[in-house]
Parts: sequence; structure tokens; C-alpha cells
Amino acid sequence: MGQGEHQAGGTLPPKSRNLLLRVLTAAISLPIIFAVIWIGEPVISIAVAAVVVVGILEFYFLLSMRWRSPATLVGLFFTALFLVGVVFLDQVWPPVLAAASVALCLGVLYLKQRQQLSFVGPVMWGGLGALLIAWPLAHFVLLRDLPEGRYWVFYTLITVFAADAGAYFVGKAVGQRQLAPRISPNKTIEGAGGGVAAAVVLGTLSHYVMDLPGALTPIVVLSCITALVSMLGDLAESYLKRRVRAKESGKVLPGHGGVLDRLDSVVFTVPLVYYYVTWLTS
Repeated sequence: MGQGEHQAGGTLPPKSRNLLLRVLTAAISLPIIFAVIWIGEPVISIAVAAVVVVGILEFYFLLSMRWRSPATLVGLFFTALFLVGVVFLDQVWPPVLAAASVALCLGVLYLKQRQQLSFVGPVMWGGLGALLIAWPLAHFVLLRDLPEGRYWVFYTLITVFAADAGAYFVGKAVGQRQLAPRISPNKTIEGAGGGVAAAVVLGTLSHYVMDLPGALTPIVVLSCITALVSMLGDLAESYLKRRVRAKESGKVLPGHGGVLDRLDSVVFTVPLVYYYVTWLTS
């Protein structure tokens, strides 16, 4: 049987099958995400907790592919502290808990210099994972709890999506100079510029349409910084995957990979938007 007959018999080629999976996953997940953001508490806290746990486990899995396995229980303990602090305590706790995680990592590094202890490396990576994944993503709850919070969350996601889409299409069309050839060869400086421009346009437009507080100039600045930070998050995950020689962080989202593959651009933008907005509206 020839290739044409095989495809006519109903078997899609790999690229078409993957595209179909991506579209179906997006069609199912996007309404759910919209509903979770719109409803707010307690649904968003439950959803964020589930996403954080999956994301941090994916992070530990990537690390274990090249280095020693992190202390997962340590990471989950700090993750629980972050989530409990954000949901049940006031907004002062996230920075305090972040400082505690940093102190833990510095403390175990000090111990490692003093004497060789087998638990030092895993404990350090466990605490660092909670700091890099759980702490920033927990700010989704804080951002949603602000006045007009659901719209600020939508603004964040729209701006990040615009940066990602703008960078992709502009890079494909006119990209020539590589942005970070050793990390992600397909990303270009021209694409990054297109991503920032798209984020500024759509971010500012969505801010206006949703009638959010804040003058034009601070929102333009926020949209620009959000785009740049989202690109740094994407490059950071690409660097980690390249170091461990992994194509995806997981398989939980058919056609899209893992949670970190979808949230790498969002992880560090959420706390940025939260603290900028609280300053802007104070």
C-alpha cells in the first residue's frame, strides 16, 4: 500500500496528528481556564495548587535526568507553605516565605562548604524548585483577589500570549539575528522586538477595553516589561531542557507537553504584574 493510500485509509501523519492534539487540548482547556479565573475563590486556589504541584514535579523530573534527584518532600513542604500563605494569610507572607527559601538554599550551600553531606544538594534543589515554581505561580491567587482581579489576570495572559505570538510570527517573517543561539536557535532579535510590540499593543488595548485603573504610560511600561520577562522565562526553561536533553517537561497536556512548557512564559510575569499593579493602584 502506497503512502497516499495509507493516509487515505484514515491514519494522519505525525505532524498533523500533533496539530490536532494541540487544537483539541486548547479547545478543552481554554474555556476551563476562563471559567476558573471568572469564578475566583475557592476554585482558583484549588486549580493553582494542582498546577503548581504538577509543575514542580516536572521541574524535579527534569533536574533528575542529569543531576541527583532533588528532595521532593522539601520542595512540596515549601510549596504547601507558599500556597497556604497566599490563600489563608495576608500578602506579606509571600516575600517572607521566599526569603525563607533563599535562606534554606544558602544555608545548605554553607554546610556543603564546611563538610561533604549527601543531603545538601537534594535539599538545596528542593527548596530552589519551590522558590522558582511555587512562589511565583501562587501570585495568581493574589492577583485574582485584587479589585478588578479577574481582569488583571486576563490582561496578564493576553499580554504574554501577544508577546509569544508576535515573537513567533515576526521571527518567522523577518528574523535573521539569533537572540540566544546556544539556548534556543530559532529565537531572533527581530522576533523579540515583534513580541514586545505586540504585547504593548494588545496589553494596552485590553487594559482600555476592560476599563482597568492606571494611566496610559505606566500600562505601556508594564506591557513592555511583561513581554521581556515572559521571554526570559521561556529561555530559562529552554536552557534547562537543553541541559538535560529533554524535548518536553512532561506529557500532561497532549500536543503541548507539560505544564512548564505552557507556563514558562507566565511564571515570572505573574508576580511582576501583581506587585506593579498594587503599586500602581495604591
